[in-house]
Amino acid sequence: MPGIDLQQILAAAFLVEALIQTLKPVYDKEKGWNRSALFSLGAGILICLFIDVDIFRQLGFAEKIPYLGSVLTGVIVSRGSNFVHDIFKYVNGKAQADDLGGVG
Repeated sequence: MPGIDLQQILAAAFLVEALIQTLKPVYDKEKGWNRSALFSLGAGILICLFIDVDIFRQLGFAEKIPYLGSVLTGVIVSRGSNFVHDIFKYVNGKAQADDLGGVG
């Protein structure tokens, strides 16, 4: 059994929070479905599937279900450029820490 990768656990926790915060505004009990959020979600997922963008693969996660990483990345991408920029800063910091042998 391989050792536990603390960086991947932290990245997974960060990404789960990002996914939940992205999906929350899609439906409101009082207002119903948010069409703008649904459109953004669909566009983000389709774009990531078509151009094979997968942040989970970049973070070193093993792919068990084909295309799931791209779908989940599409959900995150649907949040917009500022949010994705923050994620890329996190990933870049992790990569630099790995290159230096430190913990990111």
